[in-house]
Amino acid sequence: MSAGTFTSTGSRNRARQAATLDRLAGTGGLVFAAILVVQNIIRAGAPGFDAAPAQISAYFLDHRAAALVPLGLFPVGLLALFPFAAGVRARARQEESRWWASVGVLGAATIAALFAVVNIIEIVLTAKAAQLASSPALVQALWTLHAAAFGLDLAAIAVALIGLSRAAASVPLIPGWLAAAALPGAACLLTAAIFTVALADGGPWLALGLAGFIVWLVFAITASVSLLRGRQIP
Repeated sequence: MSAGTFTSTGSRNRARQAATLDRLAGTGGLVFAAILVVQNIIRAGAPGFDAAPAQISAYFLDHRAAALVPLGLFPVGLLALFPFAAGVRARARQEESRWWASVGVLGAATIAALFAVVNIIEIVLTAKAAQLASSPALVQALWTLHAAAFGLDLAAIAVALIGLSRAAASVPLIPGWLAAAALPGAACLLTAAIFTVALADGGPWLALGLAGFIVWLVFAITASVSLLRGRQIP
């Protein structure tokens, strides 16, 4: 067997491995997006950030399924987010796009850390709802911390969106219009995060963050489909 045959076989094996990792990343991105949608639908009935302690305690006492399902999905979402982010980074070829991809991966790691805080607080409120009902001040403090972590997480999503979208656009895994939409989407997320104190007091900034969140969701789905198909956007 010639050296050329070994080289050809090795190239085919590397191509198959790369295709497998792309499919893993694409599947992870779609699972992550699906979990985001499901969590937000289930949490639609949750108290607002400015809710009274009695309303918060009542929700976690009377809506245990609505509280437990998103908490159970969170570890699965983490397991899906990281392969997706790594897959986008692996596709980056040029030094500049790899730099942006690294920024996006750091943003994704920060999303995981801050949203873990959000989920830890909800776990406490769910597990000890009956006992905490008699401590409204503690419930209020926990819920404010919950809002603060959620608000700052919007900034992490902004960083992930900018970094990963710039890297994905260089391949390209996403169309030009989506790459252009990523910047104002990230700006919406960052602006909402800047006003986290007002958001925790029930201010209207969450609606602005929602606009950016939708762009993040569309990006994750579009890039994931491209990774699964193994094709660049024409």
